[in-house]
Amino acid sequence: MKTFFDAKIEILEINKYQERPGFSGKYHLVKFLLQSNEFIPFEVNIWVHSNYPEAEIIKVARTFLNRRLQDFVELTSEEIYTYDEVDALWESFNN
Repeated sequence: MKTFFDAKIEILEINKYQERPGFSGKYHLVKFLLQSNEFIPFEVNIWVHSNYPEAEIIKVARTFLNRRLQDFVELTSEEIYTYDEVDALWESFNN
């Protein structure tokens, strides 16, 4: 896998036992800040179901974030999307 840029990933906050819109049950909301010299810093919200042990919330959230970032890089590196389409995918990244 190619490395496209170096980034720092920081946990901003963890909100436990939240209601996730459109879902039943309680979730933990983990907010990450992604920073790099290559792009404007932005936040990414990761929802972790409360069935996961509390001691594992950060580990699970980082795993979900990693997969989301990897999927984005793989998808956009296939060169089948225009610049505007990649930009739209980037903007929708946190949804």
